[in-house]
Amino acid sequence: MADLSVKSFGMINPFVVASSPATQGALNVLKTAASMPGAIVLRNFGHGAGGGGYINPDIESMLKGNASHSHAAGRPVSDGINSLEQYCEVVKEIKQKMSKEIKLWVSIGHNSDIAKGGDWDKYWVKQANELSLAGADAFELHFNTPGVAAVGNRNFDYYQLVYYSTKLIKEAAKNIPVMTKLAVEGCDPLIAIQRASDAGADAVGPTARWKAFTFDLDWRRSQANPGGGYGGTQANPIVCYVVAEARSKGIKTPMYAGGGVFSFDNALRIAMAGSELIQLGALACSGGIGACKKLFSDFNKWMDANGYANMKELTGDALKLFNIPRELAGERIKRIGDAYQKTPLDKNLCNGCGRCYDVCWHDSIVIDQKKANKKDSCIGCGYCYQVCPTGALKVDAGGILASVFKDAGI
Repeated sequence: MADLSVKSFGMINPFVVASSPATQGALNVLKTAASMPGAIVLRNFGHGAGGGGYINPDIESMLKGNASHSHAAGRPVSDGINSLEQYCEVVKEIKQKMSKEIKLWVSIGHNSDIAKGGDWDKYWVKQANELSLAGADAFELHFNTPGVAAVGNRNFDYYQLVYYSTKLIKEAAKNIPVMTKLAVEGCDPLIAIQRASDAGADAVGPTARWKAFTFDLDWRRSQANPGGGYGGTQANPIVCYVVAEARSKGIKTPMYAGGGVFSFDNALRIAMAGSELIQLGALACSGGIGACKKLFSDFNKWMDANGYANMKELTGDALKLFNIPRELAGERIKRIGDAYQKTPLDKNLCNGCGRCYDVCWHDSIVIDQKKANKKDSCIGCGYCYQVCPTGALKVDAGGILASVFKDAGI
């Protein structure tokens, strides 16, 4: 089996169950711990309840990793912790009962503290001091959306807030790692990551979660909660880009990115883009322990099957694609274009549907006697190959593109 441990964090695997109803209070944390993630983030206290679940189109799509999104809609999970003293007692209980192999990260502060004004920063330092004594393994500062987007009129300097708060808690935390969870909405994620890094964050967690207005066309029957937190499989490529860009710009700070991690392949992409750890929240809430266990197992099996011995080999491996040299990118375009242009159409498979004709923008497809024909004027753009339903127009696009890397020894 591949070694999933992340030694720089002292974690048994790279999975971090994010602050959510699945991590609200000792009972839920201990229940979630049965899936054996590398770390669990205890949800911060005193700001209300965790959102209820609404999965579109359905839970089966989420569990299969198909296109889906999660949305806060149902009755919130109540928060029974109203004081720092209670919160610290919960931390002590969890540390006593939970497997020592799992790290307990603890949220400090909340955006509502800032919105209220006053000495919120001094209160956050007090939390850090008390929670360190309670046994927290790491602190998380939660600056991702939709919470940040909902604070007042948003007329504040987000980047300065990230820097100031991270530096503040880093100085108060002493030897306890500080993890800064960051937005990708309404800001330049690269600047936010850099500010947190400059302030000494031990890890940064760019996370896709938006304010959104999603609804059924029969909107009176829609279950969506307008404006609630929105995320899903569509967020995964965005987070991967944020991670890869940061790595490509020279940012070395460890990451625990998250967004749309509903299946093992979503998780693998985040790691291969350059994030040492992987957050998952909606899956833990909506799929539960079994779904998390399956993701961890499938992730490990894929690494075994594809020759990755450990997380160090896997992390950032796809940056070779993200930072592909211009000449190799050009060669890939040439080879796939040549294949599209020169590969003949298989008339035995053609059913004359006309889809290829509809998307040919170079007047190079004709339909003759209910069969398509490619003309010599074909330029190899490839649109027709994408729409052919029968395989009459088909090339091994993946193999052709991969051949360029193989020839270059990559």
